[in-house]
Amino acid sequence: MIKKLLFILISTNLAFAQLYNADATLLHTQPARTIKKGQMSVSSNMNFYTKVGDFIGSSEPVDFETVNYWLVAGNAVFGYGIHENYDVHVGLRVYQDTHQKNEFNLPDDIFLTFRAGNFKFGQNYFRQAFMLSTRIPVGEVHNYPFAEYASGAFEYGLMYAASFYLDPYLPNRSYNMHLNMGWWNHNELGQKYKFSDGQNLKAKVNSSDFRLALASVFPTPLFDFRVELSGILYLQRPDEFIYSAEEFAILSPSLRFKPLNNLSIDLGTDFLISPEREWTTATIPIPSTSLDLPASYPKWKIYMGANYALNLAGFGGKSEIDYEQTEAQQRIDTFETIVKEREKAETIQEELENLKKIRKEAEDEIEELKKILDE
Repeated sequence: MIKKLLFILISTNLAFAQLYNADATLLHTQPARTIKKGQMSVSSNMNFYTKVGDFIGSSEPVDFETVNYWLVAGNAVFGYGIHENYDVHVGLRVYQDTHQKNEFNLPDDIFLTFRAGNFKFGQNYFRQAFMLSTRIPVGEVHNYPFAEYASGAFEYGLMYAASFYLDPYLPNRSYNMHLNMGWWNHNELGQKYKFSDGQNLKAKVNSSDFRLALASVFPTPLFDFRVELSGILYLQRPDEFIYSAEEFAILSPSLRFKPLNNLSIDLGTDFLISPEREWTTATIPIPSTSLDLPASYPKWKIYMGANYALNLAGFGGKSEIDYEQTEAQQRIDTFETIVKEREKAETIQEELENLKKIRKEAEDEIEELKKILDE
């Protein structure tokens, strides 16, 4: 109970992130832009899926109780901009409900990501980045069902990202698209797995997969409307006793609310659009064989969280180039603020014009009524 309360406190006080990403710009897709030099991002999210697992079949056990499955994960990521083209991120899966004997992992695994990016081309409309990521096993239990495969070994991968911005000078305010292609090695050869029926099995292969993600972002001053398509294809399938051994494709619409310049709130949903399949063929305990639960991945999953951006850059010891870059960025930020205020003023002016029009129509109606009364 204390662990669950601690998880809730952490999840509600940190900001949003998805751990395979370097930062929390999107749910599953990573942009090629890096964090600004000297800026720190503090991010977290909570995602969940729930379903009541009724018994499958006619011969229900006498002592059977309906199982309420809750799949919950809480994530936290801290990122820092080292240079205009480099940033580093440390991610912690704070909590992972595994429905295993230990009930949940607290904490779960640690993720490290180094990104070299923000390299412009195509008249600055395009940017590209390269990322190196690792997953360090810390959680007590791995290889759990209904979630992405966690091997319990030291995992690592490489990813390439390309981004297009309709306005290269104000990228956050213009339509943008993103493409990710990556390779991930689960590195589980020789890893031992324990199951609830007492079996102990050892991995015979190092499984690896190819990852692909596409995203479109339609920004407005207060909201960003996003849609993503992501999935994996196994280059080397895991062993037959791995629960999450299936390939998948996910459609993820999401919404970002931006009440402040350094604060945003996210809400999104995953929809499994690939056919449901089950590649786990070993005689191990599989929940969906006796309960009305997904065969592999959930049909949907809800994401929610928030994002903070902290400027830690100082002014001491800066070179002339750093000063010029800072001043240029400040001019861009100032211009963006002016554009926002101008849009607000235009909106107010439109409202005033509408009020004047309504008043004029009301005055005309009053004059017509006066004429009718006089007659």
